[in-house]
Amino acid sequence: MNPLMEASTAGISVWQDAWNVFTDPGHIIAELSWTIIQDVILVWLLYGTVWKKVILPRLHEKFDKEHLITHDDHEDDQHHI
Repeated sequence: MNPLMEASTAGISVWQDAWNVFTDPGHIIAELSWTIIQDVILVWLLYGTVWKKVILPRLHEKFDKEHLITHDDHEDDQHHI
């Protein structure tokens, strides 16, 4: 059965049911856990480590080779993003 219909048949308005979900400790813990998983694992690990440390340097090398770019200065190897 539709959760909105269940709330209305139990005598609870949709807003009361939403507030109950919003203030439910179990729901809050689940939302915080998912936020941590997204922020730490997906954003920090995948973007920060895989993209910036693995993929981007390889793309940079490939681009340099394709366009015959040489970096004479050692300072050019230190890219700050």
